[in-house]
Amino acid sequence: MRVVFDEEQRRTMLARIEDVLASGALTQGKQVARFEAGVAPILGKRALAVSGGTAALEIALSIVGVRGGTVLVPANTFFATAATAERLGATVDFVDLELDGLGMDPDSLRERLQAHRDVRAVIVVHLAGVISPAITGVLDECRQRGIAVIEDAAHAFGAEIGGVTAGSFGRLAAFSLYPTKVLTSVEGGILTARDDTDFNLADTLRDHGRTEQANRHAWLGANWRMSELHAAVGSVLVERFAASQEQRTEQANFYDERITGLSRLTRYRPPAGVRSNHYKYVCLLKPEVDRNALRRRLADKYGVGLAGEVYDIPLHEQPYFRGRESPGRYLRQAEWFCRHHICLPIYPGLTRFDQERVVEALWGELA
Repeated sequence: MRVVFDEEQRRTMLARIEDVLASGALTQGKQVARFEAGVAPILGKRALAVSGGTAALEIALSIVGVRGGTVLVPANTFFATAATAERLGATVDFVDLELDGLGMDPDSLRERLQAHRDVRAVIVVHLAGVISPAITGVLDECRQRGIAVIEDAAHAFGAEIGGVTAGSFGRLAAFSLYPTKVLTSVEGGILTARDDTDFNLADTLRDHGRTEQANRHAWLGANWRMSELHAAVGSVLVERFAASQEQRTEQANFYDERITGLSRLTRYRPPAGVRSNHYKYVCLLKPEVDRNALRRRLADKYGVGLAGEVYDIPLHEQPYFRGRESPGRYLRQAEWFCRHHICLPIYPGLTRFDQERVVEALWGELA
């Protein structure tokens, strides 16, 4: 996908970047403050701008304290979700997917909680911009055991379930602002916290654990700051976020109407009460369809490229983690989903003509 900025957005970004350069204050200045103030009403809580989604996860796990323990993560997520925990001295184990809301399966979680007596945190992921109703069961299991839940909401900025926004369920939540996401600052992330104490500590940690007193460091933090230049880009896009979401919704509705009836592909339908942010438009292929061959035919015959999957390789099959699973234990739903889904192009700037080409190609190959 291409990240498209219209002329008005570019002019406003350049004006704010010029303001930053003229001021000489390149970090932790008024553009970061402007960006954080713009994000807060959408998330319904204070927001902390950081250097990336991975940085937000690292801060959250540092606050919880996971070194020497186990962190449970979904098998279906980006490598960084698990790798961050391991870098902080934890060991990760994997929980299966539930196919209704693409969330963490509470039964699989319960089994892993019983298998490990040292679980320090559970990371839930709102895959493809969908908050799973199963999160209620996950929260109950963790609450009973006093285990912290962290939301990896990298895909889910602006997503809701029952009117409750992503970032409202865990002790802390991490959002990504990578260029492919529904909101970007080129590079960056957002951290939110339920508790003011956690939020204030996160604010300190993102600047090397620095206290208000000059050159005094009370915590082992790092440089997890967002630059003023990145914030200048992000602040413009957050002001246009509602319009961007409206465009994504229109694109999703177009696909909903045009691909209904395909015999070898069905669209994924989020559960009732879920308002997706349409980060991804997920479709499920019939088992007999070879996804890689389909991708090649769509590209070669129609000039159509699909979006990246979420994800095509589950974490326990990644080279770094391979062999961690107990003998005889399978994550069947995670593996099935990884093999049998595709994502159609959806992003601001995608034209109706482009969508029609995608639909025509799908009907040519999967009717």
